[in-house]
Amino acid sequence: MPKQENQEITRDEIKKEFQLERMILFSDAVFAIVITLMAIEIKLPETDSLHKLDEQPGILIQIAPALIAYCVSFFFIGAIWYQHLKIFSLLKDYDKGLVIRNLLLLFFIGLFPFSATMVTMAKNNIFAFYIYLGIILICILAQYILHHYILVKKPELRVNVNIDDHLLDLQKRKISLICFIVTICLIIITRFFIIDPQLKPLATLWMIAFPIVYRFIISKKVRLKAA
Repeated sequence: MPKQENQEITRDEIKKEFQLERMILFSDAVFAIVITLMAIEIKLPETDSLHKLDEQPGILIQIAPALIAYCVSFFFIGAIWYQHLKIFSLLKDYDKGLVIRNLLLLFFIGLFPFSATMVTMAKNNIFAFYIYLGIILICILAQYILHHYILVKKPELRVNVNIDDHLLDLQKRKISLICFIVTICLIIITRFFIIDPQLKPLATLWMIAFPIVYRFIISKKVRLKAA
């Protein structure tokens, strides 16, 4: 009987590992497809011949917004994928809550091609820019919810290892989320008080302050912890 029970336990563990592997592979596929779709959206303007590109350097300038949007989105999605890879390496089991939170993150990641296309096609439309920032914000929030579920709410899903570094990353993610929300609010408020329409885009300069304030808060927390 003990031998049979051990066999059943082993069979259950293998099944759980296989199902977790399926979840990870599905998630990786979504990340890869989203990045591919964004790359496909980078299209050259219609010309009679590609040989005219060297005669019209302005054509390449026209696709610069699409390239910038792709680079920013690629960096952000790559960072989320890396954190997703790290957190899922801690799992030994899953439940319905984990699946739902993971799907929620992937759902918002899937909106990146749409938001990036809006930004590049809408040109100076601030509404499209807000949608893009909103998608980034929701992705950060969904990632925080997923990580908090694994690290804090459901410790029984994890393997028995030290997670101090992961908890520190979770705190950093919480700080970045708060800083990002404050930055978006400052952009909206600043645009409201700027009367000249030509000067309204200057409100987005608050984005420069975001990484500076974030690094300052993180370094201050590290010093306090060390003390």
